[in-house]
Amino acid sequence: MNAVPTVLLSLALLAATLPAGADDDRDHERAREAFRSGRAMPLEAIVARAQADFPGDILDVEFEDEDGQIVYEIKTITAEGRVLKLKYDAATGDLLRVRGRNGKGEGGHHGKR
Repeated sequence: MNAVPTVLLSLALLAATLPAGADDDRDHERAREAFRSGRAMPLEAIVARAQADFPGDILDVEFEDEDGQIVYEIKTITAEGRVLKLKYDAATGDLLRVRGRNGKGEGGHHGKR
């Protein structure tokens, strides 16, 4: 992993630990508890998968509960300028969904890989 994504990931993880709104605090605590209880993989492992699957820069990471399934949602931008929203199963690390658009703002949807 080169230095820029490592710095971006470090900043994202640091930002996740800083005080924020009540909803952000609850999300952060839920993610930490899910990891401690073994229901979620560490964020670093999921980010590594995302970068291996779709090389580029990480823009945002969210931890969500979707109808009882815990997911990591990662927004990334590829070297070609395509913005992708990736959803990974937090427990298994499986890629669930890819949604994206190219650098010209044109939309696209991809199912499971």
